[in-house]
Amino acid sequence: MCNMKITGLEKYIETRLLFKLADTITVEKGDRIGIVGANGAGKSTLMRVLAGEEQPDKGTVERRGSLAVIQQLHETLQDISPEMQKRWGVPTGSAQMSGGEQTRLKIAAALEKHADVLLADEPSSHLDLAGIEEVEKQLKSFPGSVLLISHDRSLLDAVCTKILELEHGVLTLFKGNYSAYLAQKQLLAKQAQQEFENYERERTHLERAITAKKERAKGSASKPKRLSHSESKLGKVAAGSRQAKMEKTVKALESRLNQLEKKEKPRELDHVKFDIQNHTPMTGKYAISFTRVTKSIPGRILYQSFSGIIPPGAKVALVGGNGTGKSTLLNMIVNGEAGISVSGSVKMGYFHQMLEILNPDKSILENIMEDTKYTETFARTILARLLFKREDVYKTVSVLSGGERGKVALTKVLLGDYNVLLLDEPTNYLDIQTRENLEEVLRNYPGTILFATHDRSLMNRVSTHTLAIEKGGTVAFVEGNYNAYLASKEATHQPDEETKLILERELNEIIGRLSMPTKKDNKEELEARYQAVLKRLKA
Repeated sequence: MCNMKITGLEKYIETRLLFKLADTITVEKGDRIGIVGANGAGKSTLMRVLAGEEQPDKGTVERRGSLAVIQQLHETLQDISPEMQKRWGVPTGSAQMSGGEQTRLKIAAALEKHADVLLADEPSSHLDLAGIEEVEKQLKSFPGSVLLISHDRSLLDAVCTKILELEHGVLTLFKGNYSAYLAQKQLLAKQAQQEFENYERERTHLERAITAKKERAKGSASKPKRLSHSESKLGKVAAGSRQAKMEKTVKALESRLNQLEKKEKPRELDHVKFDIQNHTPMTGKYAISFTRVTKSIPGRILYQSFSGIIPPGAKVALVGGNGTGKSTLLNMIVNGEAGISVSGSVKMGYFHQMLEILNPDKSILENIMEDTKYTETFARTILARLLFKREDVYKTVSVLSGGERGKVALTKVLLGDYNVLLLDEPTNYLDIQTRENLEEVLRNYPGTILFATHDRSLMNRVSTHTLAIEKGGTVAFVEGNYNAYLASKEATHQPDEETKLILERELNEIIGRLSMPTKKDNKEELEARYQAVLKRLKA
């Protein structure tokens, strides 16, 4: 059943093309379409056009059924049932709500309409992990069609059946979830590289052939030496004939060269390679040590008597719900509160959204180069990862948005003379591409990082350890990423014998697939799974 039909859509801001759809997209019941693109590309405008709140400059949107909309920026004063208030944790009779509570109210109000099509603009914004996972669950089980704008790659992977990309003003639909979309993009990039190499090879071949033919034509036109007049005359006639043929060949080659379809070289980002010499070396067995750390706020214990050490070079994801004390713990480390010890060789850099370390009257690049040992070229490489490219680096900080200032402050901290970084929500305000670029930067950083985040992809792709603040003030410190933490938590909640049986069954299944693999089986992945399950079974 078709719930929406989008045909030949175009939208401009004055003379600038915001987005264009060359063909038709039908949104069927059960479709979950993720809309992705850089910040400012026009995704929210597209959503308003689909909702009928704005008109396109060209094209049509046919809506066949009822709509519910979760908007990112609009204030919501909608009433919802007591049941939905309880399910989504929306306070009653509250005149002023937090960002997370406003988001929960918008989601609850939209879901209560039981519409045919749900349009959701950043529905996980301001939510903690528990809230994000509930949104994921609701979107997966939504009976109609979903069109979703999100920078949460884990959410897009779990929910979406298709991805609608908005890039350079062009809308392109891909089948599959976000990971499938990335795989298709990588394949297209490889094809573009191959086409460019073929073009360059053919162009070089034709240019060399033209040069060689021209040189030979010049040689054949010169008068032969030591010949009689009649012989010379005959030679000139023959040479003239040869020259005419060569000139004809040259013209044919030049025509082929002119008709050759030009292929642009695909752009590649410079590799990020930090220089350990630009960061103070760390000595000692730990970077940060916790000994029976306890913290309370009026009416509640945040964490109670937890101990542990963060080893040098670790990348630690600090996770927990909103209000559990992640930012508080980072501040406690900075302030050196009771029970927290920092190695004497630590030089600490601290990033948070309210950080004011930038001179508003200086340019982006000038601010970065004030306190770094890195070259301007490397600083520009990191800035390009955060989408400050070419002339952008000369913009004065005072003209930047809050999100842009945050990215510059983050770069300044990353390139400072530190060996331990504390990062509080470093991916806030970042679009998907920038988050992926930041992941590469953090993975390659030579020092120790403790970062608070709700971004599950960032946790899983960067962290070597997970520090989780749980209910009741319990703190778990686990070696491994967020998925490893969830697995360990799940294992602890199961009886030992049951866990053992589950692992043994999984191990037997992997052994069977390794002994008789099918075309779909990836042997390296199976081997890795085998080792991981075997390790857990031995434990």
